[in-house]
Amino acid sequence: MVVGIPNVRASRSNDAYRVLKGMILRGTLAPGAEFTELGAAELVGSSRTPVREALARLRHDRLIVLLAARRYAVAPIAMGDVRNLFDVRRLIESETTRLAAGRVDGEQLRALDQLCADTYDPADPESIQRFLRANREFHQAVARASGNPRLVDLLSPLLDEMERLLYLGLQHSDRGAAIIHEHRSLISALEAGETTLAVGEIHTQLDDALEMVTQAFLDGAFDNALLTVNLDGGTDA
Repeated sequence: MVVGIPNVRASRSNDAYRVLKGMILRGTLAPGAEFTELGAAELVGSSRTPVREALARLRHDRLIVLLAARRYAVAPIAMGDVRNLFDVRRLIESETTRLAAGRVDGEQLRALDQLCADTYDPADPESIQRFLRANREFHQAVARASGNPRLVDLLSPLLDEMERLLYLGLQHSDRGAAIIHEHRSLISALEAGETTLAVGEIHTQLDDALEMVTQAFLDGAFDNALLTVNLDGGTDA
């Protein structure tokens, strides 16, 4: 029994991490919302040790910040940081796309095309979540096709940070058909080995995404994202 205890704790920590991260990325926990370690533990129905480990991982992911002993806040969203995030992602995906051009095989291309197939309803949070999962898998698949696993590792946390931005942006913009078109244009360029065109396509996608997020920011979408659960261990957050 003793041998299995670390695995049980790791499982509980992973569960707590997954629940809290999902709430942050979907905006259920709003940018800037403050909470306690105890409140987080009560929310996920776990003891404080695995939650403490989950919170440490979320800090490493830059999704929360430590305010004081055992008190945290969801990382706020500042427009300047949004631009920085897009700039870094542009650097990485320019290289993954350049390397992937002409290297993707037929099976990879069909998988990418399938990921492009579904759109979303701005009024349906679950459809946005599905769409974002497919979008993430698409960009990770292109990165894997580059043949450089270190670039894949660099891209993954950026996609995590960006997911909550895109979630709020997609709620205020019906861009499903446009994004599908952009993805398929990128696939065509990758298949043809047109490196310059493929990199240009990824730049267009990121520019359009930044414009969408910026407009949502200007429209107050991020300000109006309300904390819908109590994470303060019995008091209002």
